[in-house]
Amino acid sequence: MARLGPAGDEPFAAIDDPVEEPLPRPGPGTPIDQLRFVAVDCETTGQSPHRLLELGAVAFTLAGHQMSFETLVHSNDRINPFARRIHGISAETLGGAPPVRRVLERFRRFCRGAVLVEHSADAFDSRLIARTLGESLDADNIDTSRLAAKLFELRDTIGLEKLCVELQVPHRRPHHALADAEATMGCFLELLRRGGEMFGWRTLGDLLEDGQPPPPRWIGDDAGSDSAETTRRRRRGGRRNERDGRGNAPEAA
Repeated sequence: MARLGPAGDEPFAAIDDPVEEPLPRPGPGTPIDQLRFVAVDCETTGQSPHRLLELGAVAFTLAGHQMSFETLVHSNDRINPFARRIHGISAETLGGAPPVRRVLERFRRFCRGAVLVEHSADAFDSRLIARTLGESLDADNIDTSRLAAKLFELRDTIGLEKLCVELQVPHRRPHHALADAEATMGCFLELLRRGGEMFGWRTLGDLLEDGQPPPPRWIGDDAGSDSAETTRRRRRGGRRNERDGRGNAPEAA
């Protein structure tokens, strides 16, 4: 059940597609041009414990886009009003959406054999997916905010919208999971181009050394009391990011 849909004629994966032959997980010595990547983004209820409301993902290689995946996710949990104003998802929006287990099992197949790419210094999206599934995804992941920090010598996290402006990457609908995943893909490819020239990134191991977030922390349903705004600041580049390393103020929410 898509909320945004394709930007053009790019192929889309369906939740009930037949099972594909699984691809092996690539090793750290795999050349970047032989890797398949999946950029992923999630929208949530905006309060602890976070519940998934929307998942967007884009599978791609250096040669180009392969497949997109987008769906809303059924939930009976309360949606924080602040989060609802940001992403526009309400209980009414979720009518007819598939259950979370079905969505994540399809996503697990969608990203099998790929390297995950997300814009989240603490691996928020993959942690949320792993916690909901009850096990980690069998995939390495790269954080574009860490690659940007390496490239631009930043001390604090840069938000996705601001990074898109900096790298001149289109971002068609901020805070829609598919659009954020598309923007993450675009930023990653441009960071990869610049970082390959500056730092000699050539293999998966090179990317993991500079862009791998901490391993997922298992968070129980009763753990933490993050507010929606605290979590949003952590993911998108927050209030503590008073400067981005070049004298620029942080992006507006």
